Amino acid sequence: MSACPEIIPYQDGVVAREALAEFLHQGWPDVPVKLWRQRFTHWWDENPVRSPQSHLGYVALKEGEVIGFAGGIPALFAWQGQPVQGGYATSFRVHEDYPRIAAEMFLAQRELMKEYLIVHSTPLPRIREALLKLGARAETQITCHYLALGKLACFNGLQSWPSLDPSLRVIKDLTEVHQLARPYRDAERLEKWVSLDSLKWYQASPVRKHHFVGVVDAQGTLSSFVFITPRRRKGLPAWDVVETFTTREESHELLALIGAVTQDPGLLPYDHGRLLTIADFEQEPAFFGMPALLRRQEEVCHYFLLPPAFQHVRKHTVLAEGDIGM
Repeated sequence: MSACPEIIPYQDGVVAREALAEFLHQGWPDVPVKLWRQRFTHWWDENPVRSPQSHLGYVALKEGEVIGFAGGIPALFAWQGQPVQGGYATSFRVHEDYPRIAAEMFLAQRELMKEYLIVHSTPLPRIREALLKLGARAETQITCHYLALGKLACFNGLQSWPSLDPSLRVIKDLTEVHQLARPYRDAERLEKWVSLDSLKWYQASPVRKHHFVGVVDAQGTLSSFVFITPRRRKGLPAWDVVETFTTREESHELLALIGAVTQDPGLLPYDHGRLLTIADFEQEPAFFGMPALLRRQEEVCHYFLLPPAFQHVRKHTVLAEGDIGM
């Protein structure tokens, strides 16, 4: 009689990674084994918030062979000025001969979410339903603001952009940042924890280009930034703002930064179209007052499994949460 499959927390190691890369390549043949290795290195070796206690996901084994994986990328969130442990769910795959294992692996998160904030940003439709049954907070509605760039910016409307304080300057190179003003904006809401190391790590993703544009003072203290990534919309080249951040109580400086990008596309590293998009999540709109070519409602797939202590806490969400672009 063959042994029953077992589901255990993934224990990292050279042999375990090789087996895992081969298993995931079988599920996603377009992603070569080499790229899986690079992603593991980025998720786990280079990740500045990983610790020896970090959860890296669950693996299902049958007689020593990998038959399932539900990955985890260590992450940190901010609450009342302190870091909160979390993780990004990623790369969920179960061998087709063991469909029941999929449900068991998914439900293993019930224990994990007692202590960790877990983000799902690329779940399949059937997983979205299961997440809601687990009590996940769904943030799926955004307003997408479309902004014309450069000489076409005149089509964004008659409103003017705020001006940047003359003591500050716009930069596009993280090496010019010496420190952050602080790692969060609002202590009374959940946010991504921001550090100089985490910014460099995010920018170094092996699967997508993330371009940084920020605002610093004379000492190189970063107070606001955006991450922008190239993509195609309706087949046309465009830029998407996937993360915005400011330590200012008001959004004046952040809007001035966005305005600088629209008026000077040279802040972006190469020519990739004349359109920039930026998203407002329904729960916390911030950009309705800025000039825009057009606005429309869109859907995304952000689901948050929150520990009991945070079930009713206000949360600030950005597109660059979860494993998107990682």
